[in-house]
Amino acid sequence: MTVMNIECSSQLQQPLFSVEKVVPKLKDLTLNEENIILLSDGHGPPHLLCNLNKLDLSYEHDDRKEKTLPFDFLLKVPSLQRLEVRQCFGLKEIFPSQKLEVHDGKLPKLKRLTLVKLHKLDSIGLEHPWVKPFSVTLKRLTVRLCNKIHYLFTFSTAESLVQLEFLYIEECGLIREIVKKEDEDASAEIKFGRLTTLELDSLPKLASFYSGKATLQFSRLKTVTVAECPNMITFSEGSINAPMFHGIETSKDDFDLTFLNDLNSTV
Repeated sequence: MTVMNIECSSQLQQPLFSVEKVVPKLKDLTLNEENIILLSDGHGPPHLLCNLNKLDLSYEHDDRKEKTLPFDFLLKVPSLQRLEVRQCFGLKEIFPSQKLEVHDGKLPKLKRLTLVKLHKLDSIGLEHPWVKPFSVTLKRLTVRLCNKIHYLFTFSTAESLVQLEFLYIEECGLIREIVKKEDEDASAEIKFGRLTTLELDSLPKLASFYSGKATLQFSRLKTVTVAECPNMITFSEGSINAPMFHGIETSKDDFDLTFLNDLNSTV
């Protein structure tokens, strides 16, 4: 993998052209806000980004200003599969509710989404209709140090997470449930058919994974990590079908499993 870290510089335009000769197939890129603005304005050869696989975004300046992700820039990276958003202090939502005109282009199909230290984030926004293509392809979701978020996705969004394999949530102080309860029919079900890893760590207000009555299907889930979640009373109010489940780890450092009949009883 070719990695390039572009730091903020008034001389950004020249390094972009010179780097084309060195890394014609750029795969991994770290950008701050000023870098993104320059690239979005056309500073640099457009084909330089066509093979970009991983993008790390960081907006570290001015916590008072509300930020949005640069979707116009994401149109320039059609091969992007991994997006990491870190320390964007003014960012309240990853995917906005209103589909802006810039979104009419073909956005990349993300497989990995990592959100770290987003202090004003209160929603990922996966529930918005125009965002469904992101939900369908997503395989790994990591959320850390996002202390305003109350849930990760709604019941209807969870139904579309058919590819999700890895879900990790750590140190999110206000999160109360992972899947938000809606007015769903009690006979409905959510199938997490590919989920193999679920880690819930240091979530002081977490009461349950899902508080509704619908059935949860975990056909591949074997172990769950539940560490430092003192208010977690039950995993779900409804039925759970997890035929391969064989225990909960209560610490990252302790690999002893706790098991009692089923997932709910064990929690």
